[in-house]
Amino acid sequence: MTISTPTLTDISQSIATAIATRLPGADATPPRSVLGVLTKVLAGAVDGLYGAIESVASDIIYDTASSDSLVRWAGIWGLRQKAPTAAGGGVTFTGTAGAVVPAGAQMSRADGLLYTLAADVTLTSAGGSGTVSCASAGAVTNTDAGGTLTLAAPLSGVSSTVSVGTGGLAGGADLETPAELLARLLLRIQQTPQGGSAADFEEWACSVSGVTRAWVIAGWNGVGTVGVTFMCDDRADPIPLGADVTAVQAAIDAARPVAARTYVFAPTAVPLGFTIHLNPGSTAIEAAVQAELASLIANQCVPGGTLYLSHIWSAISAAAGEVDFALTAPAANVSVPAGSIITMGTITWA
Repeated sequence: MTISTPTLTDISQSIATAIATRLPGADATPPRSVLGVLTKVLAGAVDGLYGAIESVASDIIYDTASSDSLVRWAGIWGLRQKAPTAAGGGVTFTGTAGAVVPAGAQMSRADGLLYTLAADVTLTSAGGSGTVSCASAGAVTNTDAGGTLTLAAPLSGVSSTVSVGTGGLAGGADLETPAELLARLLLRIQQTPQGGSAADFEEWACSVSGVTRAWVIAGWNGVGTVGVTFMCDDRADPIPLGADVTAVQAAIDAARPVAARTYVFAPTAVPLGFTIHLNPGSTAIEAAVQAELASLIANQCVPGGTLYLSHIWSAISAAAGEVDFALTAPAANVSVPAGSIITMGTITWA
């Protein structure tokens, strides 16, 4: 439903009417009366709130967002506003053979823009060529071939007039406009990349019901192959079943690049057991420790990965009510081979 924002005058009149309705005989229209002043002040405040709401409402939609908000939205989608760039290119110097134009020498264009030489140029009888770049940025720094620059400081044996090479000074560009950034953002949203990157395979796998996490392994079964494994964390046993593997394989086969041979498989579970002594210990604290360790394994363990002992200590210490503990097992970092994943094992309370 579209809601029209009232004008400041409409708000003021509405407040004056409300005062008159609730205070019979009161008149809030005289501008210098107490009620009149209060009416104007309150109307201004309400008008400001309407403005703030309108601003927020605009910024939550991509194509109506302010410039700053649009840049933030684009960043969330992985796009960055293109920065302004400076023009550069080749120039030709003339003068006495053997004369040197040092790196850093500056040349100016007729409008005052400065260009800097990248490396020393030693002249021959035919002159010498070098590369310059503009000290400023923007499309205005581009210069057509055949244009001229002037040395900012005279150099012995070198003509003060410098010619722009056949390619011109190019590459200068202005800061990307909000309209241009919006166009790229909408294109990114409306045409989701499906070229077969790791993120694409993960997305295809996670599009299947029940799949919560997925990993991609390049070259899993040789050149040109991709391995995909996944988990179903919402179940008591998160290791996928055969039917899950079949469903994910079908989903990926329907979307993958033709040349990619994909192998979908369930990771091999490697249950990790713990031996812990709590001081003091109780059923509630034990439950809290178990919950923290289960969360750690679910959030940090990946196929072929390593679970660090320091992270296990931190998880136990984070449990509500824990005061002191001794961890007997595991006694070191735990690593598993590719295709295997650490899962929650049994805790022995020593």
